[in-house]
Amino acid sequence: MSLREFSVLLLICLIWGLHFVVMKFTIVEMGVPPLFYAALRVTLMALILLPFLRWHTGQMKAVLMGGLGFGALNYAFMFPAMELTTASAAAVTIELYMPFSIILSVLILGEKIGPWRAGGAALAFAGVVLIGLGAPVETAGKGFALGIGLMACGAMAEAVGAVSVKSVKSISPVQLLAWFGCVGSVVLWPLSVLLEDNQMRAFAPETRINFGLALMYSVLLVSLVAHGSYYWLLQRLPIHTVAPSGLMTTVIGVIGGVMILGETPTPIILLGAFVTLSGISVILWRNRHDAKRKTRPITTEVS
Repeated sequence: MSLREFSVLLLICLIWGLHFVVMKFTIVEMGVPPLFYAALRVTLMALILLPFLRWHTGQMKAVLMGGLGFGALNYAFMFPAMELTTASAAAVTIELYMPFSIILSVLILGEKIGPWRAGGAALAFAGVVLIGLGAPVETAGKGFALGIGLMACGAMAEAVGAVSVKSVKSISPVQLLAWFGCVGSVVLWPLSVLLEDNQMRAFAPETRINFGLALMYSVLLVSLVAHGSYYWLLQRLPIHTVAPSGLMTTVIGVIGGVMILGETPTPIILLGAFVTLSGISVILWRNRHDAKRKTRPITTEVS
């Protein structure tokens, strides 16, 4: 990995990690309805990428399922979860995306996993259970565990999207993002109308500027810059080199929650975070090990 590629990867992790802080502040401190925030985000993304929208005969089922996971249900769970949990705990819990992806690849794609990945997945789930049990004093009794559960559901939705997109061929990331925005808009707007009220308070004089900045961050930086750069890296580097970025993102999210929002993780949450990230590290290590073994050149001895 060159210095340029590492700098891009670091920028991606910084944008993604701080997004947990932005979501938490926008939804809780500014009082913006979470589903409305999510719906407006994906709609703006869809409008920006509308020129890239193309119909792909024979692949639309996978594309639409990917959009349901990556552009609709993940946000339907994640954004409301931010009302109940902390940014730092959410940043750790979303890492369940990886073990969920492993489980789905076994159930749906028939892939096989060894004891290392199975053990890593079990560690990750155990750690999230600990996080759910370790509600900080300031949020205890206000649905903290429910927020962790919703965030885990968001991770599951992203795993469904990942497994669906895995079968897509010859469709550019920009076109996928355009479809994800369209699917998300179709799903999230009705949910906001049915489950929320007074959405226009987001544009009140005292919040409209900050909400506008949060939207710009979510749409331009997170969806377009970070995701686009991530796909650029995947085209240049082996996936096992880029995949550990999730851990860096989580660390930045936790640090941002503590330093910017003043969150104080309890010892149980810290233990749960350590256990979860240890499980994810085992999975990443095993993926890297297997990838290197598959690409290792075969040599023969000449006697």
